[in-house]
Amino acid sequence: MGMLGAALLFVGMFLPVFSMPTIDDITYFQNGRFDRIIVLSASVFAMYFAFARNSKGLVATGAMSLVFAGYSFIDMYLQVRDMKASIRTESVDYEFEGSIETILNTIELQWGWYVIAAGVLLILLAGFMSDAPNKKISG
Repeated sequence: MGMLGAALLFVGMFLPVFSMPTIDDITYFQNGRFDRIIVLSASVFAMYFAFARNSKGLVATGAMSLVFAGYSFIDMYLQVRDMKASIRTESVDYEFEGSIETILNTIELQWGWYVIAAGVLLILLAGFMSDAPNKKISG
């Protein structure tokens, strides 16, 4: 499960996470910001920890991925929302109001986020589940 999660996280970084009608789809890793490099590195380390059956390493890389990918998702969501709001307020020409709404409806977050989220969740689940049988019940 950890290997699958790491693979999904790695592949998800190169899938479309944002689209606009005037430009091609944008991938998570496309602009190479620091947080994206950390998530990419975490996916590689998660694969290593999955092979090594290191549950603490899986939990750590999963948590790191959750924090940084979650931050990126919220940041991108807020940027899209603000961009749509500013375009709506700046477009005072009511003749093109219908076409502007059509264009704004095509600006959206894409399905790559689902793959990234699935990868992060699988990494975390693998880390927590592989740790559970190792605990001894006393009593």
